[in-house]
Amino acid sequence: MKYLCVLFLVLLFVRISAQQDNYFEKWYNADECKLPQNTIKSIVKDKFGFIWLSTDDGIARFDGKNFLTYDVNIPSVENRTLLIEGSADDDWLFTFYNSGEIPSLISRRGFSVISDKNSSSFKKLKPYGEENLWKLLKETSEKIKKGRYYFFITKKEFYYIDHYRLFYQKDGKSRFIRDLNDYTYFRFFILGDQLFYLKNPSLIEKIEKTGEIKQCQTGITEKEDFEFFINTANKQLLIMNNNKVYVIEYKNNTILSTQICDSKTLKNLSITCMYYDHTTRTLILGTVSQGFLVMRKNFINTYSAPNQTIFNAIAPYSNKEVITGDGDIFNSNGYVKTLPFPNKDPYGILPLNDNAGFILKNEHSLILWSQGKARTIRNFGKKTVVRGISNTITGNKIWVSLASDKDFIGYIIIENQKIIKEKFYAINVPVRGITQVNNDELLLTAHNGLYLFNEKKSTRKTLIKNKTFRSINNNGDNLFWVQTYGKGLYLYKDGKIYEPPQKNNVLSAIHSVIDDGLGYYWLSSNKGLFQVKKESLLNYYLHRNAGIYIYKYSRKDGLLTLEFNGGGNINGLMHDGSIIFPSMNGMVYINSRNAFPVTSGKDYYLDRIAINEKEKNISGTLSLENNFGYVKIFVDYTNFGHQGNDYIEYQIDDNKWQPLSDNKVISINSLTNGNHEIHVRKLKDFSSDYHYKTLHVFVKPAFWETALFRLAAIVVLLLIFYSFYRIRLKQIEKESFILNAKIDERTRELKETIGSLSKTREELYAQLYRQKKLVAAISHDIKSPLKFINMSTEILMDTIDDGYYEKKVIGSIRESSAQILEFIDSTITYNKIFIYDNYKTRENIMLRNFIFQRMRLFENTAEFKSIQIQNNIGSSDVLISNPDVLSIVIHNILDNAIKYTDQGFIYIYGITNECRYHLVIEDTGLGMSEEELKQAEDFSGSRLGMKIVKELLPLIDVSFNIESKKGEGTKMILTFTV
Repeated sequence: MKYLCVLFLVLLFVRISAQQDNYFEKWYNADECKLPQNTIKSIVKDKFGFIWLSTDDGIARFDGKNFLTYDVNIPSVENRTLLIEGSADDDWLFTFYNSGEIPSLISRRGFSVISDKNSSSFKKLKPYGEENLWKLLKETSEKIKKGRYYFFITKKEFYYIDHYRLFYQKDGKSRFIRDLNDYTYFRFFILGDQLFYLKNPSLIEKIEKTGEIKQCQTGITEKEDFEFFINTANKQLLIMNNNKVYVIEYKNNTILSTQICDSKTLKNLSITCMYYDHTTRTLILGTVSQGFLVMRKNFINTYSAPNQTIFNAIAPYSNKEVITGDGDIFNSNGYVKTLPFPNKDPYGILPLNDNAGFILKNEHSLILWSQGKARTIRNFGKKTVVRGISNTITGNKIWVSLASDKDFIGYIIIENQKIIKEKFYAINVPVRGITQVNNDELLLTAHNGLYLFNEKKSTRKTLIKNKTFRSINNNGDNLFWVQTYGKGLYLYKDGKIYEPPQKNNVLSAIHSVIDDGLGYYWLSSNKGLFQVKKESLLNYYLHRNAGIYIYKYSRKDGLLTLEFNGGGNINGLMHDGSIIFPSMNGMVYINSRNAFPVTSGKDYYLDRIAINEKEKNISGTLSLENNFGYVKIFVDYTNFGHQGNDYIEYQIDDNKWQPLSDNKVISINSLTNGNHEIHVRKLKDFSSDYHYKTLHVFVKPAFWETALFRLAAIVVLLLIFYSFYRIRLKQIEKESFILNAKIDERTRELKETIGSLSKTREELYAQLYRQKKLVAAISHDIKSPLKFINMSTEILMDTIDDGYYEKKVIGSIRESSAQILEFIDSTITYNKIFIYDNYKTRENIMLRNFIFQRMRLFENTAEFKSIQIQNNIGSSDVLISNPDVLSIVIHNILDNAIKYTDQGFIYIYGITNECRYHLVIEDTGLGMSEEELKQAEDFSGSRLGMKIVKELLPLIDVSFNIESKKGEGTKMILTFTV
């Protein structure tokens, strides 16, 4: 028992210590960021929210992420600065270089060194230089203490002491207040518009404008580490005492000392200056050699049980405590104890009415925990699995979903630790989450959809199908938030389901939506913890607003993990003023009444740019040269919290909105000449409204794009065209004269040519007449004797018996004479074709019979050479062509085929291919080599017959092709268009 007590005390100490040290802390130094130097002399927040730091190596402006540094840029002057003083409210801050000799001004978020001794700014600021040095050094010699020192309320209203005499000045009018002998100048400070003096840690004097001095107690007892830090520009007094930091405020005529920090980190720090931001509750401490530290007490705490860090379902245990499905009890200070729950199932716990105990979900049963004991109140058997229980009790009904061979939902009613009634319904869907919507209806989530069950009618209605839904939570109103497995957050309200308006990664995996009663929802998910304004989220769903500001918390805010759990019947709740969520690493407590999310500054600025890495400030329209190179537009704003909560986009002209990069820079490397608009919009904190700004950009045209250049170019072109016109006109006149002379000459030559052509025509007519006479002579004088020979041989054939050799010879004579007659007819026909142009006539040709007629002329020759000619043309094949020309062509082809074939075959057949008809005459004769084939195709070296074929085929629109191999025969293909 002794050891258990010791262990308990150790755990308690560790928990309390962890709670005291629950601060966000981040160091900034010259080694890890762009801070110019690690000795910080003063920290001041300007009117626009930017932090200014004076160091031993220049001035730096800090926006929460990035530093903008400034140097003195005077070769003979060190970059060492003094204190930053002035009035931040008036946007009038100043510091000094060279031990107070060279002033510099901080105004409109910019910094400038005033080195011109004749300027009015130099003359106004120079008197404050020496006192600035003494305030930094805190010199206490009598001579220095008698000097003049200023304490500004505004730029034109201030106090000052001179030789221990206090004065008040406003609008150029000064009046004496009183003597303050032996008062130390660096203990005066301003709060509001009142002057105070720090007498000691427990006593502050208020010095009225009438000269009256009132003493105010601080309630602080001085310790060894007591130090005070006066920030004149921000009108602050901060006291560090006993390792704690207090901010001194004056409210309702009373001095208040509020503890703002109690961190062990402060111990042994050499602190030089402080600034406390009331809005973000952030403390910034400057040090001698370590840079500066940003601190903020977290309002989120994470607690663990001794043997447990992963938690699921939770429920209220008492007015100030919650309990988990494992039996672990927590309050706002951390872990309390663990109840010995049997058969632990961390995913289901439901408190009974009137503090009668808890119903615990088990695999096959429901367990009642009451009065420190557990017992099974309902066993469903090993074949039935308890899939889920409801997250609320309505009318003493506890709803349960079961899975066996069928899926069921039902309820039990418990009184006096006994089930007095139960009823179950076959539901036929695997229900996981159950929530009572009204007296008759329940909202059901399942792996295959979202359903509405009417208990009174025992009916099930499908709201959404084919999506995996997980759980439901309600905050006691008519809004039911339905969670899914990565498919978004749904809203059920007044009988209507609202889907996520658009794809939103933040809302894709929400586990619970808790109303803090202060106008905000807190959302847990497996991607983090989020806060959103209730009104904005509802408008996002109900009215489909385009934008929504959702604040994301990080580990720096007190979380040990960003993954929360959502598998239980209750995944989050509001209890005793705290929002409580179970997570994968601890129970998360959120002090919602003291929550202060650190958002970015309300305003942002577009007046700083860099052209090719050379920075400058602009006002109004940004004017760029045509070949400007590379432009950076800095979007300046402050954010001392989580940088991922900046919702800023930009648009160039009418292009698509783009998210601003993490470095807060809009980069442009190409713009056409002319006017452009760069639009920037920032989503207002916890709102659906945007804050828009527009930067007008003008890109100067190149010299060739200016109106003057274009006008000059047009004039020059017109002059060139006119010059060309004049030159061309003269050239045309000259050419016209030469042309007329040539025309006259050509006219004479043409007359001579016409005369010569007329004579030639008469000669041609005479030749044609003689050719006609020749054809007639051939027809009469040659054909007649041949016909007589042919007739005579026929008579002789009839008088000679068949067995005699003479009859065979006479038959050959008859055939030869017939061939000669046919050749003469073909020759005559060939000549008539060209003489009388009768090749143009076309008629239908029955091709098979036409081929037979041509074959008869070669029967004897073929028989003599033992050649068989086969006519395989179809009986229905008809061609439209000139029969005279086609007859001559086929005659010549057959003649060649017989001539180069011995004891073989000649095949004649047709092939129809689409709109073509191919007439093929194929022999098995000698064939041709490649060289012979090439000569045959271009008819170089060919004999008269093939040359005639070449001349005649184009007349009847027939193409040809020759295929042949040496020793295998020749194939002649005539192609007709059908």
